[in-house]
Amino acid sequence: MADKSSRKPVVLPKEEIRVVLLGSDTDVKAYCRNTILGLQIFSESSSTLRFFDRHAGIVLGRRVVIINTPNLLDLIHFSEEHDMRRFSHLNSPVHALLLVLKPEIFTNFESDTFNRIDQIFGEGASEYVIVVFMHEDQEYVNMQDLKTASRAMESLQQTCRQPIHHLKRNEDDTQVQKLLESIDKIVEENGGHYLMISEESRPVKKKQLALGKCLSPV
Repeated sequence: MADKSSRKPVVLPKEEIRVVLLGSDTDVKAYCRNTILGLQIFSESSSTLRFFDRHAGIVLGRRVVIINTPNLLDLIHFSEEHDMRRFSHLNSPVHALLLVLKPEIFTNFESDTFNRIDQIFGEGASEYVIVVFMHEDQEYVNMQDLKTASRAMESLQQTCRQPIHHLKRNEDDTQVQKLLESIDKIVEENGGHYLMISEESRPVKKKQLALGKCLSPV
């Protein structure tokens, strides 16, 4: 398992941002990805969303690369059935991990979610997590109401060191700009170090290495 001392500053194109989407709701993650990139296709087959996919676009003058993942946090569904050797020697930098949640069903946040992120991506990876509540067409859910209604919100606020963000479809670019600023801040807070996705022996190795393949330069 990697630790902070193994991280090294990585040179990326100055204006490029790379993020990975995490979460159990594949549709909501797709909405999040499309909202950030300004894509208009909001309907995708469930079979497509079960796998890693990579999309990139220019957002506010910067190239943004987004990796949408299957539910990496659900360790039960991981297996070693495929040959992993073709994913070897991969070492890719990531600016942030976006944990995408749906506010109206946010009632059972698991306190060990951030520990599982560290297990999958390496020790300290949870410091790169930004929680994003993805709103579709409904009005924003009042966060104070959520906190009152669910202990899960309080647990989340205590665990996540980064500001919680909200994205809504068909809004102006302000919400996305604030998110990009938080991503830049994460790298700054970590001394200019990016999160490295590499071929190390960790849980769910097969899918981690597939993620590295998605992140490798095109």
